[in-house]
Amino acid sequence: MRRNSLLIVSILGLAVVLVYLGAATGILRGADNLTLALVFAIGPVAIVGVISISRRLAPQGGSLVLRAGTTFLTIGFALFTLMLVVQQTIFIQFRQFRSEAAGQAVQDALALVFKGVNLVQLGADVAFDIFYCLGMILLAAVMYRHRDFGKVFGIFGIASAAALLAFNLYTFPYIPADSGLVDLGPVTGLWWLAVIVQFFRLERKARSAAKPVREP
Repeated sequence: MRRNSLLIVSILGLAVVLVYLGAATGILRGADNLTLALVFAIGPVAIVGVISISRRLAPQGGSLVLRAGTTFLTIGFALFTLMLVVQQTIFIQFRQFRSEAAGQAVQDALALVFKGVNLVQLGADVAFDIFYCLGMILLAAVMYRHRDFGKVFGIFGIASAAALLAFNLYTFPYIPADSGLVDLGPVTGLWWLAVIVQFFRLERKARSAAKPVREP
């Protein structure tokens, strides 16, 4: 039963990473209810996935580094959900306000109000990046010495998360993309994609090893 649950978590985790990459690269567009439901599911599913990966890395709880990384990522993905909900609320409502506004003066006033209100979700995004990147760095540091993941997962995870955090803090309060730098969020998404695929492979391997061998 436990292995079935872990495989389901792996599949869901793979799905939400693909949704995130689709949204981040502009492939997945629109604000219909289905798209919003998929995007809003990223945070809750990611938290379950992080806990599952943490248990894989150390069934008994592990070191302080692993526990801190798991906690930071849990907080980070909760902030990510907050940021997305606030962001989409602002975008959807202001689109409606603009469609109902009469006159250029009202449109200009709405544009100014939008710039101010939109700073809320941008600030929440930076708060997410802080916890997300620190958590990912700690989790990758544990993977560096773990037999099931190793140095490639560790180095790539630490480097991409550290660079993402550095870019965000360097350009604060502006986002890296507006300051001539590259948004490394999708790069860390690729790391999660590789981690989930590896996690799925390990669970499938464990399931196969647990099957009883039929006698001839």
